[in-house]
Amino acid sequence: MTTLYRKKIQCSLCKVTSEFTGIGSTNTFFGSEDLDTRPPEMMRSTMHTWVRRCPHCGYCAPDISLSVPETESIVKSKEYTDQLKDFEYPELANSFLCEAMICAATGDYKAASWALIHAAWDCDDADRPARARLCRLKAADMLMLAQERGQQLVVQDGGRTAILIDLLRRSGQLEQARQVIAARRGNISDEMILQVIDFQARLLDRNDVSCHTLEEAIGSKSVHVISTEGRKPISEHKGVFRIFSRKPPSKR
Repeated sequence: MTTLYRKKIQCSLCKVTSEFTGIGSTNTFFGSEDLDTRPPEMMRSTMHTWVRRCPHCGYCAPDISLSVPETESIVKSKEYTDQLKDFEYPELANSFLCEAMICAATGDYKAASWALIHAAWDCDDADRPARARLCRLKAADMLMLAQERGQQLVVQDGGRTAILIDLLRRSGQLEQARQVIAARRGNISDEMILQVIDFQARLLDRNDVSCHTLEEAIGSKSVHVISTEGRKPISEHKGVFRIFSRKPPSKR
């Protein structure tokens, strides 16, 4: 069961207080996570709480009560305001894309990568395949930039590579995905990650760009192959992270 609650939060930019939905608890008992770590239900349906948009100034972040000095100028920029109201994307995806814009501009490429991935998921749900593909292309580029800057998207051996392969495959960059497998597979020792990568290779052999699950790859829906410790918090309630054996990261 998922429990939600309402909470008043003051925006750190415009100082207006608004009410938002938060998660008290949730679970992933109803299926297997996708190969890009998207969780199954019931956590899957809580995505609308993962980013908050100030209804007054448009600031988008997991916690709008916090910001860095550069944030205000980014939120007021034409690029940001255009993205916020881009009707080619669902509203929630726009919020994630604006979050990604702030994170990238302030050097948090890991958080920007996750925000772009989350935007892709919302585009999937809204049946916007072209927009989802574009979000994944941006996420793949951002993930590689995070790697260059020493920011680890996930914590264990090969996890970043497994996510990158899925982003490339799902966005139609099949040859690039094959090249990543050829270049990196030999450096990975985690057996379950290798199972996932080998499954991805078989999908690439069929030119398959559709969504697939961890259960399909390793035959189990109850194991989290890629730990997402370090992803931005999706709840203030630590019980959520105990359910998934994930520790809540510090707030940005």
